[in-house]
Amino acid sequence: MKILFTTESYYPIIDGGAIAQHRIVHELIKKGHDVRVIAPAFSFKNTVEEENGSTIYRPRAFVLPFYMNNKYHFAPFPLLYVKKIIEEFKPDVINVCSPYPISICAMICAKKKHIPLVGSIHILPENVLAPFFSSGLYLTMVKYIWSYLVYFYNRVDWATVPTQTGAAMYQQKGLKTPVTPISNGVNTEMFKPSNKGDYLRKRFNLPEKPLILYTGRINQEKNVDVLVKAIPFVLKSIDAHFLFCGSGGLKPDMMKLAQELGVDAHTTFIDFLDWADYPNIFTLADVFVMPAESELQSIVTLEAVASGVPPVVVNKGAVPELASAQNGLVFEPQDSNQLASNIITILSDETLRNTMKKNSLRLSEQHSMNAVGTQYEGVYEKVLGLQKKR
Repeated sequence: MKILFTTESYYPIIDGGAIAQHRIVHELIKKGHDVRVIAPAFSFKNTVEEENGSTIYRPRAFVLPFYMNNKYHFAPFPLLYVKKIIEEFKPDVINVCSPYPISICAMICAKKKHIPLVGSIHILPENVLAPFFSSGLYLTMVKYIWSYLVYFYNRVDWATVPTQTGAAMYQQKGLKTPVTPISNGVNTEMFKPSNKGDYLRKRFNLPEKPLILYTGRINQEKNVDVLVKAIPFVLKSIDAHFLFCGSGGLKPDMMKLAQELGVDAHTTFIDFLDWADYPNIFTLADVFVMPAESELQSIVTLEAVASGVPPVVVNKGAVPELASAQNGLVFEPQDSNQLASNIITILSDETLRNTMKKNSLRLSEQHSMNAVGTQYEGVYEKVLGLQKKR
């Protein structure tokens, strides 16, 4: 099968959608399909890349101003470029992964050429509007972004979304397109409890204490401050250490908050790790925390689960699905006291931790990339069947 993915955020960008798309592309290639990608270039010049068996077409683009820290790029007026790639490649299916210019152009071409169109949903309004959280127009903007997202994905033949919660969320907002929940997936050969991370403990001078881990962007929508504010409550009961692995515009603010709370000696902030090191950091953790409220799944939580680390997640959005198999705990939004209590509960009970570890590993089997790839194949076969009937 010839499959074309279109997206505005792709490898080597680090965010949930970019990582999920990169993994499914390579899983489908592994299954014998010819899979290619159109994603923005990192300069104002058209380029083509070969990356581990995949071809990435990159139309000229410029840096998106409000997202400078994450180096997102935006391709203006890519219609002719996208049309040229589609005419040359002649894909059986086009999978659009973001509601921005490249995918809009791919959608236009797919409609004209009667190519089946799948839309993979990796986005919520909060993700789009992250730089505008403090704006007085934020709530109004959320309403209009929801309207646009639903409009866009109602124009595809079939949609995928990482969780049942996400599917229900979109349907409640007006999504009429058939939708199949398919996990973002996790590479269980890469993320596993047998990984060795002791050298990272030495590299970052981490103490031999119970370790609580957060990985991901440190931006407004991730609510990292809720975890930082929980640290003093945890320290009243357990001498633990907190590791924040990631980058983002609010990172200096979170480091300053830790100082103001008098817990900076119990925290370590590091940047995103190289892929060779990143899976190993989870093996140092006793608890993983995800405080973000606007998640359609949370790939980093999946990675923690696959590594056997008990997750403590906020009881909002789709992320509670990853802590509902007796493998973790949830806390109410913005409740740092309850978050701290959950961390203490897990750290204080070795039997509970071991049980949660076993349940996490069992849960991760349902999210293997092989299973995810098979589900995507099933969706593509459905839209091809629909196209033949027409």
